[in-house]
Amino acid sequence: MDKRTIIAVALSVVIIIISMVAQNYFFPPPEVIPAGEQAEQTTQSIKPIASEATEGRTGEITEAEDKTTDKVTPEEPAVEEVPSGAVAAEEIREETYTLDTNVFRVTFTNCGGEIESILLKGFRNTDGTPVEMVLSGDSGYNPFSIHYSDFEGVPIDALFKTVPSLTGDKVEFYRNFVSSSGVPFSLRKTYIFKPNDYLIELRISIENSVNEYPDLNFNGLAYSLGFGPQIGPEFEKLDRRNEFRDYSYYVDGKKKKVKIPKEGFLQLEDRVNWIAIEGKYFTAIAVPDATQYRITFDTRPINGVEERSSFYFGRPEIKSSKNIDVFRFYIGPKKRDILLKYNDPKKNGFGMQDMHFEEIVSSSIMLGWLADILKFLLEFFYKLIPNYGLAILFLTIVIKIVFFPLTHKSFESTAKMASVNPMITEIKQKYKSNPQKMNAEVAALYKREGVNPLGGCLPMLLQLPIFFALYRLLSTHFELRGASFIQPWITDLSAPETVWDFSPFAIPIVGWHDLRILPFIMLVTTFIQSKLTQTGDASNPNMKMMTYMMPIMFFFILYDMPSGLVLYWTMQNILSVFQQLYINKKRKRDIDKGGTAPAKGKKPKRGK
Repeated sequence: MDKRTIIAVALSVVIIIISMVAQNYFFPPPEVIPAGEQAEQTTQSIKPIASEATEGRTGEITEAEDKTTDKVTPEEPAVEEVPSGAVAAEEIREETYTLDTNVFRVTFTNCGGEIESILLKGFRNTDGTPVEMVLSGDSGYNPFSIHYSDFEGVPIDALFKTVPSLTGDKVEFYRNFVSSSGVPFSLRKTYIFKPNDYLIELRISIENSVNEYPDLNFNGLAYSLGFGPQIGPEFEKLDRRNEFRDYSYYVDGKKKKVKIPKEGFLQLEDRVNWIAIEGKYFTAIAVPDATQYRITFDTRPINGVEERSSFYFGRPEIKSSKNIDVFRFYIGPKKRDILLKYNDPKKNGFGMQDMHFEEIVSSSIMLGWLADILKFLLEFFYKLIPNYGLAILFLTIVIKIVFFPLTHKSFESTAKMASVNPMITEIKQKYKSNPQKMNAEVAALYKREGVNPLGGCLPMLLQLPIFFALYRLLSTHFELRGASFIQPWITDLSAPETVWDFSPFAIPIVGWHDLRILPFIMLVTTFIQSKLTQTGDASNPNMKMMTYMMPIMFFFILYDMPSGLVLYWTMQNILSVFQQLYINKKRKRDIDKGGTAPAKGKKPKRGK
């Protein structure tokens, strides 16, 4: 293997390593670390007091009451009815309630006073249905659950009474309880909405009617508020390409990401401004009040939900007869213009300011500026022609024009390399017994003809930053979600295109279960470009390896990438092919006119 081939192979390896490092940096796989020790579970008993609607019931458990018994573990205390002597009335039955705003359709259940469904009216799935932000599966757990314990306890499944709302923007549930020491108290959950806000305010009130504070103390906590077990929309798996879950919090003016142990949990020590579970396009952000809560993220699977993403606020022991805690939850899209509204109290119905929710979609320091430029150009072309696929094609043309001077010089160097190959072959034959002299003559030839043997690698090096910036743009730019190019072929530029889903069968090793056409088109165009830019002897097995292996390598890398990214790569290949054909034709014309390349049969010029 000659020196030039070794250098080319080494440079290719460097490029591959750089791409792999960058890929791991920008979309790393979830960190796998051992789960920590679970917190010790308490067993203090809290009993619901029978209200007017439940008085007169004997010990019989109805079907509605029994539906959540799978939540209770043997260590949990039994839930007992305590008659209050009130006049018997109609039983409380499990019911659901629906509230509509301009942006939400929310379904409540009086079992625990929880939320069963949050539909986003303004955002649709590929089948046209509204995006569901609550994924409870068959777990029996819902968001906004109350636990008389730490985060490992089971939620309250008692049936709550509802309070009719006169304004239409509020849903209220309450239930009377008595602690193990006999102190009665009322638990009230009040949900407040505003017509155009992706925000839910939850007020949790615990009040004692005899001016005593309830002796609620579960390992230092009065209760825990749970949110989970998973946020929407529906997904097949969290592969960090089509969907992912990240966990973060905001404190001291900075957003910080946290790594949760796989199938484990993590507790925060900081007093935070907000915490968040982040998906690819949607997020849930929780804003607590000034209380020092014990915050826990939990990813341990539960029955009915394999991929879990939950968090809990552990409320410290209450030392007053009446206490109200206020939480606010943003549940909606990761759209910067919507998130920015919560920095200006005049732009949101809750008067919130300087929340900096937009940090959820903040760009990275390294390539964020480049992604922002690409986003600006993409939106500009979309306004001219409302098709994001065409906008990507025009964006590719602009990128090609901007880098034309550098790539043109590189391609000319490639063409020159092809023209001096006969001279290099002759030098190698002449000085094959003197490698030092041979290398000196080849170097002199390169200098005399103005050829850079590594110049052909420049286009690839230039494309890598664009490649990763565009990947980031396609992964975070909300408007590309569900954006189609050619129906019914490419229906979502933010996801891989599919013409045939042959699951559950999967191709061994790679695990593919979809047939995609665009990656094959990309493979052909990459091969043609590689063939045209081939600078060495075509019969050289090492050169053949470079010509064929590079396209195949990119085929495997891009097969499951967003179709918008593959479309960009394919278009730039096509443009590069035409550019190289033009340069090769121009080079041949110059040679025919008596350019620097030797005529057929002539000896190459010797250096002095």
